[in-house]
Amino acid sequence: MWIDREDIAHLHKRRARRIGFELPVRVKHGLVRSTAMLKDLTTHGARIAGIAELHIGEGLTLFLPDQPATTAFVVWSEPMSSGLEFASPLGENAFAELVAGYALGQARPHIASGLEALRTLRPAYC
Repeated sequence: MWIDREDIAHLHKRRARRIGFELPVRVKHGLVRSTAMLKDLTTHGARIAGIAELHIGEGLTLFLPDQPATTAFVVWSEPMSSGLEFASPLGENAFAELVAGYALGQARPHIASGLEALRTLRPAYC
């Protein structure tokens, strides 16, 4: 069977930019609450790792820092990693806040200022 590459090229395009994370997040699926590792995030979904036995189509609640609980559905699943699609996309401001505060490779001014504050509290003899 011959497949025209131009016909399937659209399958590899993403709706939104994917940003890498390494962030523990809480997940509720059914009656079970677990901690998973957020591996990447877009405005439309996320990839999490660390929870086994998620099934395609299964709904769950993802608790992202400083955001309301987010309903998501499993769109693909491997033994310890799953792709999620949000029931409603994250707002641009919420996404930008998460990226600025928690994404891999992002400067975290609140952490730097906290460290500087600790340095000023340290006695001179330390």
